[in-house]
Amino acid sequence: MKNKILKIILILFLNLVFTTKAISDDFIFNVSELEITESGNLYKGINGGKITTNNGIEITSNTFKYNKLTSLLEANGNVVLFDKIKNITIKSEQIFYLKNKELAYTVGESNAVSNDDIEINSNEFFKYNKLKSILEAKGDVKIVDKIKNLLIEAEQIFYFKNEDKFSTKGKTNVNIEDKYFIASENLIFFRKDMFLTSKEKTTITDTLDNFYVLNDFNYNINDEILKGNKIELITNYKKKKSDKYFFDIGFFDFKKNNFLTKDMKIDFYNEMFDEKDNNPRLNGVSAYGDEFNTYINKGSFTTCKQIDDKCPPWVIKSEKIKHDKIKKQIIYKNAWLKIYDVPVLYFPKFFHPDPTVIRQSGFLKPKLQNSDILGTSINTPYFYVISENQDLTIKPKIFDNDKYLIQNEYRNKTKNSLTITDFSYVKGYQSKVIGDTRDSRTHLFTKTIKKLNFDSFLRSDLELQYQKASNDTYLKVFNLQSPLLKENDNSVLETFIKLDLEKENQNFTTFAGQYETLSGLNSDRYQYYLPSYNYSTSFERKELEGNFNWNSYGYNTLQKTNVMNSTITNDLNYLSSASFLDIGIKNNFGIYTKNLNSLGKNSEKYKNTPQSELMSGYMFTSSLPLIKKNLTNKSTFEPRLSFKFSPHEMKNHEESRRRVDISNVYNFNRLGLSDSMEEGASLTIGFDYKKQKLMKKNQTVKRNKDGEKIEDYFEMKFATVIRANEEKNIPKNSKINKKYSNILGQINYTFSEYISLNYDFSIDNDLSTFEYNSLDAEFAYNNFSSTITFLEENGEIGTSHIMANTFEYSLNDKNSLKFATRRNKEINLTEYYDLIYEYKNDCLTAGIEFKKKFYSDSDIKPTEEIFFSVTIVPLGTFSPEPLVPKSVFNEDFKNIFK
Repeated sequence: MKNKILKIILILFLNLVFTTKAISDDFIFNVSELEITESGNLYKGINGGKITTNNGIEITSNTFKYNKLTSLLEANGNVVLFDKIKNITIKSEQIFYLKNKELAYTVGESNAVSNDDIEINSNEFFKYNKLKSILEAKGDVKIVDKIKNLLIEAEQIFYFKNEDKFSTKGKTNVNIEDKYFIASENLIFFRKDMFLTSKEKTTITDTLDNFYVLNDFNYNINDEILKGNKIELITNYKKKKSDKYFFDIGFFDFKKNNFLTKDMKIDFYNEMFDEKDNNPRLNGVSAYGDEFNTYINKGSFTTCKQIDDKCPPWVIKSEKIKHDKIKKQIIYKNAWLKIYDVPVLYFPKFFHPDPTVIRQSGFLKPKLQNSDILGTSINTPYFYVISENQDLTIKPKIFDNDKYLIQNEYRNKTKNSLTITDFSYVKGYQSKVIGDTRDSRTHLFTKTIKKLNFDSFLRSDLELQYQKASNDTYLKVFNLQSPLLKENDNSVLETFIKLDLEKENQNFTTFAGQYETLSGLNSDRYQYYLPSYNYSTSFERKELEGNFNWNSYGYNTLQKTNVMNSTITNDLNYLSSASFLDIGIKNNFGIYTKNLNSLGKNSEKYKNTPQSELMSGYMFTSSLPLIKKNLTNKSTFEPRLSFKFSPHEMKNHEESRRRVDISNVYNFNRLGLSDSMEEGASLTIGFDYKKQKLMKKNQTVKRNKDGEKIEDYFEMKFATVIRANEEKNIPKNSKINKKYSNILGQINYTFSEYISLNYDFSIDNDLSTFEYNSLDAEFAYNNFSSTITFLEENGEIGTSHIMANTFEYSLNDKNSLKFATRRNKEINLTEYYDLIYEYKNDCLTAGIEFKKKFYSDSDIKPTEEIFFSVTIVPLGTFSPEPLVPKSVFNEDFKNIFK
């Protein structure tokens, strides 16, 4: 029995000695139980223990597995890796350590702690490179600096231990002492210097409700100093009223609460004025200030709309401007009032309220008009504040012939909804239409958008609109303006209900409504959508190197009393990423599929039985951009080709009107069809040529995509389409249905700063007939400007033949003359003459308009009219603030919530 015990002890002793020697160059195991298999190449540690290496790595874990052939150590269960040399501790449930490369990987929730009170957490993995002292973390990464009370969150970070530097990839959020909150991308944090920087667009908010947007930034955490470029600052951004500051370069000292900037601009509320185009702003060469005051050197103030670099109609320029944010005043020193850049009045000292004052009830700008149809009238609008979120604009117009008109705009805005109602009533107007004995007219427009705030969506809006006029020509006769008319189009009324839902990369819209055209027979003027929908999404597949777009849309329409069309269409399109050959050729391709499901009733387009069709198309595009550049000019010549093919027969669109020109000829769906793909094979070939004149540094001109200052000097584009076979179903007037299409072209030429020319054309392939010509010519010199527009369509493209001319002449800084006319040569008729004389100074605009119209429709007859208008604009008196902008239809209506 004693001999057996001695043998067992001897065997265990020899095994331990053998194990230590076998892995002494890699690891030293200190475990309670060790199993060695596969001829001594696989070691398993059971029941916990510790492993150390000869280079300062120490690993504790519940279990170990080491493959000597691959030098891979796997540790599972409460794993702790400690680098004694770099003083870094990594914790995870599973760690892989590759000894020959000195790399450690974690899986799942992981935690790393450095000796200088830095903690890193991740929920996907760590990768630790001991040789380079770099730790990579991915998956909801959080960096906690306990000393500086700093938190950094990102999807992926790199920690360079030797440099004490952090680098993030992708979206990054930073919380500094719960005072400053930074949202950026690809951020770098130098911990030794406590310095943050990023070259990406960044937003910063603070506890004082300041909101910064910067193209790039540097921030010193200890000194609390921020530096950035192309900066937008919104003060009190969480409140209803806020100023917007724009700086080219800015330095902000948060400790001292002051700033110093170059090339600054302040944008005030646009809605403060009774004109939708107002753009109140304060500019300066440089500025400095604090939370109470802003001081601007060589500044200017105007409320006029910004139009490129043109001077505004009026502006106040001053040696020094002070914006007192407490008193809400703009104070000028040595100021000049300029009208169209001409000095008019001088003020040694001058001030007025800034546009952020609380809105007030009061009269707005009056207007006086005279017409030989409606008579003389005066309009004196009044703005009335009902409550904090409601107001009303009453616009009475009284005529001298016992007619009167009252138009009212009511607005109600809450946190989650916006309603505008516009209604009017006319009394005393007698129509000359036979059978119309009424002496009154009225209209009612109303629109509401309600934010539904569905939890599963980024945006969920319900929109309702109702529009009705008592007479087809009422809106035109009285020239009524409404914020609810799309681009003031008073020929079509829209009534609908629409639901709009949006997720990331997904959008769904459903719509039911009625369109009423204010002309024609009653049976033909209505079109109903009952209902329609549109769903779209996009996604990427890295292995396919391209983008997929899925679009499903459908509608059920009823028109002309009994004509019904119903379709459901599903489009799945793939567009590859651009690839480049060594010689510079750029290529990409697309695959397009369409599933059309249709049903018609008394329809010319669809059958009376359900139909389902599947179509596909393919496109390959290629181009070779060639660039030649010297000190004064830059020329670009780009040959292009596009090959398209669809093996499916398209629906008969021979008589459909579709215009193909140089702007869309390379597009896959250049015909703009929703129920068909362009059939057959075609090759589009052409070239783009542009010559640009590079400008001097001190000239204020636009820039190209490379940031170079340029002036568009000459541009020319040509293209043509070659088909394998003539296709009869393609619209004839597109001219791409034949084997050889027309030659399409465009020429844009700026002769000088005074003359510019834009010319679009389409010439048949034998170069004998121009079937489409569109010419816009502009001439401007000193006080004179003229525009000539010419449009001609021949052959299968069309029969239009229109020429229009407009010229303006400023007699001096206060007087101007404008003339406009248009002639339709197809019917040999001049449509109108407009002659306008205008007088304008700093506070008064008076005009006389002579209008001769040849158009006739019911109440609207060929007329000759003279209008006299007077608008008083008291300088320094600001209109009350409406609750919502005047232009609120479509996207602008939705954007007011933002």
